Amino acid sequence: MGATALAHDATALWDVTVATGRRDVTPFEQHIHSFLEVLPLTAVAFTACLHWDQVRSLARGGGTRRAWRLNPKPHPLPARYLRGFAVATAALVVLPYGEELLRCARAERRRAAP
Repeated sequence: MGATALAHDATALWDVTVATGRRDVTPFEQHIHSFLEVLPLTAVAFTACLHWDQVRSLARGGGTRRAWRLNPKPHPLPARYLRGFAVATAALVVLPYGEELLRCARAERRRAAP
């Protein structure tokens, strides 16, 4: 989780660096990026608080090789919940990013046109 949080921060930094060279980045957009950068670190912190015994074990070397295995949950999430989560993710993440991608492609075509 820590590695992916750092990768997320690096991607956000790269995104803003590229954007500032090509267009005006408003303070509101910078604020949104700051909020989005903090979310993965918050998730890592919450998970560490919920599983502090495992964090301590990891800090001491992880104990045994079994400590590094991915294990299925004893009580998996219901399929209905997972479907709802997939629909919410599509509506709140995939669609907005797709719409932004279309707007960027249109703007690029207009800019490239003579």
